Amino acid sequence: MTPPPPRGRLSAEDVVDAAVAILQDFGMGDLSMRRVAAVLGVQASALYWHVPDKQTLLARVADRIVAEIEHAVAARAGTAGGGADLEAVAEAAEEVLLRHRDGAEVLTTALALGLGGLGLHRLLTAAAPTPAEGERALALVLGTVSLRQQRAQAEALGVATGPDVQRRRAGVL
Repeated sequence: MTPPPPRGRLSAEDVVDAAVAILQDFGMGDLSMRRVAAVLGVQASALYWHVPDKQTLLARVADRIVAEIEHAVAARAGTAGGGADLEAVAEAAEEVLLRHRDGAEVLTTALALGLGGLGLHRLLTAAAPTPAEGERALALVLGTVSLRQQRAQAEALGVATGPDVQRRRAGVL
């Protein structure tokens, strides 16, 4: 559900709110500066006062998602009475990313560009026994969530998915 246009002066938060709503409703493929501007009832040029480009906007969306992950990790650590372990961080990250349409793609893009989402990297490497294991956990979380989100989108379109489909097509089943 897209947010109503802001009343009064446009802020960077308004721009990110609109981008998050567009992602939820339509996915990353339909996120554009023009669409964000249309949702906010302004010209696209007005957005550039708040975000210099679409990549920066994606980075800010990624950082908002990571803030949710950090909150979820803190809540889990608080109930456990200590710091979160790698498994708890990975589970919290998966849960939050799955709540955001194309969440894994947004984080992967922001991390690849080095513009955002670095908090997730820090969380996982801090919880892992070694930085290399944290890196592997990051790749596994993003890959797992991406696969699940792509399958869910395909299934919503009526496309059969999964390993059994591939085996059937290959004549193995």
